[in-house]
Amino acid sequence: MIVALTALVVALGGTGYAATQLPPDSVGRKQLRDGAVGPTKIRTDAVGAQQIRPGAVRSSEVRDHSLRARDLARGALPAKAASRIRQASGDPVDPGAVGAVSVACAAGERVAGGGGGFAGPAVTNDKLVDSIPVGFDHPPGRWRVTLFNGAASPRTPVAYVVCATP
Repeated sequence: MIVALTALVVALGGTGYAATQLPPDSVGRKQLRDGAVGPTKIRTDAVGAQQIRPGAVRSSEVRDHSLRARDLARGALPAKAASRIRQASGDPVDPGAVGAVSVACAAGERVAGGGGGFAGPAVTNDKLVDSIPVGFDHPPGRWRVTLFNGAASPRTPVAYVVCATP
């Protein structure tokens, strides 16, 4: 029991000495083992941008929803892409026939989505054959809609494309 008590006093005395007798900033990177200081040992707001080297923290090490816009430098994130909807009308499609129309984004824009239908009210027998991005560009620069006219009269197909400016 005496040996255990002596060991305890020596252990606590060393910690107490280190806490009260070491000069400020005398323990640095060379004295610390890897992993010795974790998040539970660091006061809130004790580490700021000035103490972190560029590239020292990777995105996989940042908890989701832990950063807000005010935590980031202006220009650190890309600006939101602007988008615009473009439309085109095709030649009238006869009753019981299939017709298609496509619409393109302007130069410098890319396709973000699209769709279409016939101008005017929908008819129960209308069918959407396809609604897809088309073209040989990467990413494609056009959107095509192919439709079956289920009405009793010719109707005009309309295609829409959502174009994003990167």
